[in-house]
Amino acid sequence: MTILVLIARILLLIAEGLTAMEAVSLVSNQTGVSFSRLWSNLPSKYK
Repeated sequence: MTILVLIARILLLIAEGLTAMEAVSLVSNQTGVSFSRLWSNLPSKYK
């Protein structure tokens, strides 16, 4: 999947009540994309 789709998925999880760390960790584990890559692409206002 592209990073943009994964970031959108993370933002939806945050909107549902997860913390940013939990959401990034969950998506990272499900997709195999590294946590650091997702975290660095997440807009800072959601961190």
